Amino acid sequence: MENRLLTTILAFTALIAVLALAAVGLLRPTQTATAQPGVSNMPQIVVIGTGEVKVEPDIAIITIGVETKAPTTQEALAQNSAQAQAIIERIRQLGIEAKDIQTTGINIYPFYDEQGQNIIGYTVSNMVNVTIRNIAQAGDLIDQVVQVGANRLYGVSFGVSDTEAVMAQARETAVTNARARAEQMARASGASLGRVLFITENFGASPIPVPMMADAYGAPASRSAPPVQPGQQTYSATVQITFELR
Repeated sequence: MENRLLTTILAFTALIAVLALAAVGLLRPTQTATAQPGVSNMPQIVVIGTGEVKVEPDIAIITIGVETKAPTTQEALAQNSAQAQAIIERIRQLGIEAKDIQTTGINIYPFYDEQGQNIIGYTVSNMVNVTIRNIAQAGDLIDQVVQVGANRLYGVSFGVSDTEAVMAQARETAVTNARARAEQMARASGASLGRVLFITENFGASPIPVPMMADAYGAPASRSAPPVQPGQQTYSATVQITFELR
């Protein structure tokens, strides 16, 4: 009787183990082997191509400032605020949109007597970046803001409004250059060029200013508008391409 009971218990235990293994098998996701294309043993050629596009800038960015001095911070700030507001209003009158006028800094600091020991007043400075989308306005805008109180000009820079379009053209030129190099080397080695295996872009290129004579603002300028030369900028792209050799 005891032997029969033991046999029954062992059989029941074995059945539970089989069912558990089956459940694990059902829950485990089916694994399928996928072939990964390999190119390690394939004859290849790796080349670097470069492309450049020279364009004339279509926007100018000017940093304009006003600096005032007074015996107290309140006086210096009040004078500065009035002049800065007049400058911004004149810029808006010239057709510059609010989105293209950005305050970049407001500073208050003391100035001292000749011995450098006693504070005798305070200086307040206010700077704004102005994006000019019609470069022909640049010289006249500088003249106009000086007339209403601007006494600091921190610099003029130029750029292109649609840099992505320019860079796309530079990339296409770089790919064409890379293919031409690869074809030349393939012919020299007695092979022919196959499909593209890998392609990457090397980042870090920046526009290079190239001087160019140009009329900055067309119509004769009144008063003392300074000449502004936009020049040219070169946008470059570099790509690395791996080709199959046949």
